Amino acid sequence: MEIDIIDYTEQQYAALTESQVLRVQDAQLQKNNLVRRREQEKKDEKSRLLEQGIFLSPIWELYCAELDESYEKRIENVRDSLLFYLRYTQKASSEEISKAPYTVNYALSDVERLNIVRSYYETTYPDPVERFEAFKLDTVAPNYIAYFYGALYDTFLEASKEAESGA
Repeated sequence: MEIDIIDYTEQQYAALTESQVLRVQDAQLQKNNLVRRREQEKKDEKSRLLEQGIFLSPIWELYCAELDESYEKRIENVRDSLLFYLRYTQKASSEEISKAPYTVNYALSDVERLNIVRSYYETTYPDPVERFEAFKLDTVAPNYIAYFYGALYDTFLEASKEAESGA
């Protein structure tokens, strides 16, 4: 099964508990069912409009746009619910938290957590290659910044590649 309801790295998926993995799988199945239902509704409406001889009118495009918007909202609700669940069930152990070189406060928003981690690495490691290598070894960040970990990983990786190719 392809998981595209959230954008997690393999490292983040590996750190999930069994119940968290099941929750991700359930959310993905909900999304897949919503996508299938939307496509079936489009197919049914297309058949109905063809039977009535009005398929080529703007009705079809309006119907599809409204249906897509409605289903995207439903899918976003499933994603938000999953992210909320993961945010409050994915906490590093006390031992890991004590080893973190930056402030770990789970009461902060995801964006605030991301800013703390990014700021720490950018100020502590001005060299992009060194920054990326240090970030890869961080065991707290994947859980702490959760959904944003993949994006920050990619940002640091790209900066590292640019620094290596420019040297």
